[in-house]
Amino acid sequence: MAANFWEDNGNLLSIVSDASAGATIYPPGGRWGPRIQPNLQLFIVHTGHCTLHVDDDVHFVPAGRVLLLHPGHREDFYFAANMETWHHWIHIELNERRPDIRAMLEQLPGIIPLSDAMNHLTDTLQALTHSSSVDIQRDLRCTLAVAAIRLYQTESQIERVEAGKHPSVIRAKAEMRRRYGEPLSLEELAAISNVSAEYLIRLFHQYESVTPMRYLWKVRVDHALEMLRSTGLALAEIAERTGFKSVYHFSRMIKSFSGQTATEIRRSGWNGTSAAPVRCFDTEERSER
Repeated sequence: MAANFWEDNGNLLSIVSDASAGATIYPPGGRWGPRIQPNLQLFIVHTGHCTLHVDDDVHFVPAGRVLLLHPGHREDFYFAANMETWHHWIHIELNERRPDIRAMLEQLPGIIPLSDAMNHLTDTLQALTHSSSVDIQRDLRCTLAVAAIRLYQTESQIERVEAGKHPSVIRAKAEMRRRYGEPLSLEELAAISNVSAEYLIRLFHQYESVTPMRYLWKVRVDHALEMLRSTGLALAEIAERTGFKSVYHFSRMIKSFSGQTATEIRRSGWNGTSAAPVRCFDTEERSER
């Protein structure tokens, strides 16, 4: 699958005629179907789970996963028997042009983990779906649908890369992304990952070429940089929200990772200029476990 295909929004916009999003909660033992899927659909499970029969194939979709469904297939949904199942959906209406693009979509993986970015995108599309200006916002909905397809494709690539890594590294990284704003020690990450602290360090060196705590600080810096570029929050508030010990520590780590001061990064964000890439290594932080 050519990378430049996914980088050209016009390719995907040429077959998207509209899009919508919504949410449903099914009671324990709920069922839906049979039906013939009319759209390209992202089926997003938040709580509970679903066993989905698509033609002759069976897919189990647990909480925290996104399933991609294609038009023209028969579907039966069987929801968790012992709990409610809450799920979102994104319906993307495809026109009949460009069968080549539809064939490319068929090649995407069937299921991937649910990310915060996909959650936010779904919420935005759902707000537009129920807006009082729904009739004049079709172009915005189509653009968000293309963003959802591209995000799904990008995250499926990341999932393939992550699949080759040790499960303890994957668990630790997921916990860092979820709790980057909280105090999080190496020992706690190791316990969550079911290995010793020393072994987790060795695993991170093997798969990420960096220590677990250094990786955590990079996650925090990434979120802090985004806040610096896109908000007017004071440095102290950004530091607190992203897990830094003090404004001094925040400023030192921003400079260490990006090569720029917080003020320079904020100015570049307001001016619309590119910021320096974030690095993982710096001699000042070798003492960080």
